[in-house]
Amino acid sequence: MAEARAKKIRTLEELNRYWAIYLEEYYSKKPHSGISEYYKSLSVKVPKEGISPEQEWNRDSRPLRFLDAGVVGEAFRHHEKRKVDKGACISFQGRRYETKPSLIGFTVEISYDPFAPKDITVHYQGMEPFTAKPLVIGGYCAQAPSLPASMLAGEPETSRFLDALEKQHRESVKRRADAISYGSSRKGVASDV
Repeated sequence: MAEARAKKIRTLEELNRYWAIYLEEYYSKKPHSGISEYYKSLSVKVPKEGISPEQEWNRDSRPLRFLDAGVVGEAFRHHEKRKVDKGACISFQGRRYETKPSLIGFTVEISYDPFAPKDITVHYQGMEPFTAKPLVIGGYCAQAPSLPASMLAGEPETSRFLDALEKQHRESVKRRADAISYGSSRKGVASDV
């Protein structure tokens, strides 16, 4: 870092270029004590000037084996177990993900990249691993049906309660008027009694 500051490097591209030069011209050509210690632990004679990474690389006659990027990527993914619910979904970090209906009730293993946790791969024995998709509830799902105009809130024209009481009152008054009064037909009774 001191060398980079002294060179007054201002961009990432420039820093990467000088880093590659440093690795190729200095680091790989300088003897490493770790390589010497390894050979000494195997009781192999090591030259007194030591062995550089470049010399060790060139000494190895085995051909390079390139690993499948998917296998290497899977090795660095995090793994957890989840139980598939009745809706064929699993929960992960506060979100629900769709799996397959055939997995309902089973415990599956999920793998994910901790730097991109929304991409989840579901593993279950006897099944090809697949990517679980976040559960998306559409815009038309569970919409409340519109109410008829007669049920909508609005200003009432009259009070049905008071209208019913008024009708009941008229009937009561009519019944009293139709009743026969025997009070005036009493003979010989004083009015003060």
